[in-house]
Amino acid sequence: MTYKTAKIDLHYIAVKEFAMKTKESGKTASASKKEYEKIPMSQVKKLPYKTLNRLINKAKNYLKADESWKKLCDKYETDVNIIDFIPTMFGNLEVSAKTDHGIIILNYRLLCDGNFTEDYSYLIHEYTHWFQQCFGEKSTKSSDDGSYLDNIYEQEGFSNQIEYIANNQGESKAEEYVDDLLDHHEIDNKNKRDELESIFLEKV
Repeated sequence: MTYKTAKIDLHYIAVKEFAMKTKESGKTASASKKEYEKIPMSQVKKLPYKTLNRLINKAKNYLKADESWKKLCDKYETDVNIIDFIPTMFGNLEVSAKTDHGIIILNYRLLCDGNFTEDYSYLIHEYTHWFQQCFGEKSTKSSDDGSYLDNIYEQEGFSNQIEYIANNQGESKAEEYVDDLLDHHEIDNKNKRDELESIFLEKV
């Protein structure tokens, strides 16, 4: 089953359920999809923990059948179902996602566009760090230590993430992501840019 055919607007469903419950409690709320295409952060943070956990669990179940996830598990000689035991939550972050002492934290902002399925690649990236931290033979280098994009642990995370994007959204989307990533980090030197592109797109 491909990403496109399996794509479900899980976040819309979750917010619709929450809106209906809110309306029943006497508050004004509309469950139309049009109104929830751009969801305020204040509304996202009101989602019940059960709803957030359901979104995370559906993402995990989807990834179990994904080739990038299977390859990652093969590398660390684990079963794909280990994903069920990786602590994952939403929280307040300045970045899109991070792994802190084996706990994956996703930015609430990933839910604001109403299409969390488009952001599963961040889970692949952070689950890579989870494996690095929990299965590695030595401590990983902090993302804040030295050049971020030259960090070999970050490079592996991005490489797996970009492979996932290419497999599920197309190679052009993966290349666009790399361009945006390098622009964001102000990599202007052509040789350095070519070097990083080669690393990040190695699996595409």
